[in-house]
This record gives sequence, C-alpha cells and structure tokens, in this order.
Amino acid sequence: MGPAVVAAAMSAPELRRTVRRGVAVLLVPLGLLLVQVELLADHLHGVVDSPLPGLSWLVGVVLLAVATLYLVASGLRQLRAAADTPF
Repeated sequence: MGPAVVAAAMSAPELRRTVRRGVAVLLVPLGLLLVQVELLADHLHGVVDSPLPGLSWLVGVVLLAVATLYLVASGLRQLRAAADTPF
C-alpha cells in the first residue's frame, strides 16, 4: 500500500492530524539539537559565536516544548475520543 492509497483512505481531518503529528515528531530532535548547539560550540575551536547568544537555546526549548505538548495533547484527545466510542 503506497502513501497515495493511505492518504486517499483518510478523511481530511485525519490527514491533517497525521501531518501535524509528523511535523511535531520531527521538531523534537531539532529542538534538542538547538538546545545543545551552544554547549557544543563552546568546546569546538574555530566556531564563530552567534551575535545573539542564547537565541538557539531559547528557540530549541520553545520548539521542544511546543512539539511535546502538541503530541501529548493530540494523543490524549484521540484517547478520549476512543473511550467514547462503543465497542
């Protein structure tokens, strides 16, 4: 089953939710990387310091927090909807 077949089988809200979750899953490691950039750059010789120190750390923390909160909220929302569904 290819991606086009799976996308055709999903409704528009399901596809939108899947894409949003996929983006959030990709933002988690990106946020972690941005949090560590300042630490890594301090120990590497020849790395140019940012004109805005701490900005990458702040952006990383915000991305990580937003992505994690979205994934948790989305999972809980889907769990609540599944609990309301009769067997």
